[in-house]
Amino acid sequence: MGAAHPSIGPALHGLRLGFSALEPAAALLEQVLGLAPIPVVPPAAAGRPARRHYALGGLRLEVRSASGLRGPGESRPANVDALQWRQDDLPHRRRHLATLGLAALDGAELGCGAGLRLEAVETGACAVELREPQDVVVTPPVPGPRLVAIDLRVRAPESVAVHWARLLGAPLGRDADGVPRLDVAPVPVRFVPASAFEGAGVDALVLAGADARVTAQRAAAHGLPVEGDGSWIAAGLRVRHSRR
Repeated sequence: MGAAHPSIGPALHGLRLGFSALEPAAALLEQVLGLAPIPVVPPAAAGRPARRHYALGGLRLEVRSASGLRGPGESRPANVDALQWRQDDLPHRRRHLATLGLAALDGAELGCGAGLRLEAVETGACAVELREPQDVVVTPPVPGPRLVAIDLRVRAPESVAVHWARLLGAPLGRDADGVPRLDVAPVPVRFVPASAFEGAGVDALVLAGADARVTAQRAAAHGLPVEGDGSWIAAGLRVRHSRR
């Protein structure tokens, strides 16, 4: 299920999340998750949506303002989430995607910088952005909670996981509880089922047990409801602990 080109190995370097209201979402990330802002590189161009950058689990977490709701009761936009990858040899990756019937967009034409982009309709989950290593801004090491996985909410987890493994040329595994996952560095990407009332996209940030307990305590102190399993939701984003 890997790529035809053995030298190509994708690595996750960033995660973009959209929020209907940036300032309250950023305040929760900073006060409850304990994230410290890092410089926005490159700076947002005039007329582009406001955004903030954070370091989380070896990734650059970008939060961005956007309009449009996912669905009933949701407070996060539907079309902003993206996973950003370092990928050697983008011309080869473009050709590989073409063999799958996928036409990657030129990121530069979309204001995303050099690279390739696949929209959520082509991935079954969220947008995918690919850049060569020299075009990736390295995230500085910043203390914070330990991220151990990212959950993507999709309508058909098994088939979408296989599709992602093929389009990225990445190994496909399975958690102890049977959830399909993409085994990539620095954290795996899991594919969890969406209900009939939910759209696809980033469903949850999965933290190491001790960090998850601390953030759950902070969430409760901020008046956010914490479930019996220690998970909580803020501005439409779920945070939960690793079950392993």
